[in-house]
Amino acid sequence: MQDSSKDIDQAQRSYMSSRGFETNEWYSGRGFTVTENGLDYTHLKKHRFVDMKMRTSKKGKNRKKSHPIHNRIIWGHYNNIIKELHFGFTNAIKDELRNLEE
Repeated sequence: MQDSSKDIDQAQRSYMSSRGFETNEWYSGRGFTVTENGLDYTHLKKHRFVDMKMRTSKKGKNRKKSHPIHNRIIWGHYNNIIKELHFGFTNAIKDELRNLEE
């Protein structure tokens, strides 16, 4: 999970810097917490806002330029994490499972 959090952070930082999000306010307030049970990701509301393609207002739906700095990156890495947890047992875990069988 620690590696995944670093990969997500690096992907977001590189994408945000390529799209012009260079002030520190875009990078502060985000964070990753890795525990035994999982990976917690905190982000700012504006990260989700700039990710949206459409915005609904009183006048109707407005199309706006989107910067996929949240959903695409998070869900792309989420699928990799699921595959790794499903198929990527380490040797230590394999040994523990073998010991349980005996």
